[in-house]
Amino acid sequence: MKKAFTILIAVLLIVSFASCKKAADESAVVSASDAAPADSQPETELPNPIVEVEGPADFNDLGFIITPHQQADSATYSIINGSIAQIVFTFNRETYTYRAAQTTADISGVFESFDPLPQSLFLEGSGFKVTVLVRTIGGGERGALAEWELEGVRYSFYTPDRTNFELLMDVLLPIIYTDLPFALCCG
Repeated sequence: MKKAFTILIAVLLIVSFASCKKAADESAVVSASDAAPADSQPETELPNPIVEVEGPADFNDLGFIITPHQQADSATYSIINGSIAQIVFTFNRETYTYRAAQTTADISGVFESFDPLPQSLFLEGSGFKVTVLVRTIGGGERGALAEWELEGVRYSFYTPDRTNFELLMDVLLPIIYTDLPFALCCG
């Protein structure tokens, strides 16, 4: 008798679960048929925070100009959230992202675990002093980030490609000499 009762309970559970699955499948079919067609637009769209621009001159309204490496293979220019100038360029088959904004916040967009000991380079020109802080990722195997600030403008320069302090400076220094006011002191 106990055995028959156990079998009856098992059969009832199987039927119960099967009917729940069938109801759920039918509900899914109804929901799918009620859904908007695939080609229709959502009712509200969020604006794209990245606006492509033509070149460095388009950064004038931000209060500064940044430029890619003078021998960059390719470059794209954009403004993020109306306040961050961004240049993404390639040079010697490596990719670099250069950003600047009038802020004290982190603008790098790099969310990595950096090596514990950063390196720095001190630059001085007529009326300004800048310390460029370079932090590598995975000993430089996974890239590096350089950051500095001058007159309320924060700068970041990042590559995800393999590099070290010296190699990064080889690419960055010609850019810094163009973008910072060295020309005022050095002609």
